[in-house]
Amino acid sequence: MVKSIHTKKYAYFVERLRKAREDAGLTQVQVAKKLKRPQSHISNVES
Repeated sequence: MVKSIHTKKYAYFVERLRKAREDAGLTQVQVAKKLKRPQSHISNVES
């Protein structure tokens, strides 16, 4: 059986990541360009 990565620690990490992006004044599109990923990837990570 595969373990889910969706633990309380993971949810906390994702929330901190989203807050850091917003505090830096960056949009998902800007972060995606910096990471050379599609915006949808950033959205998927944050949701």
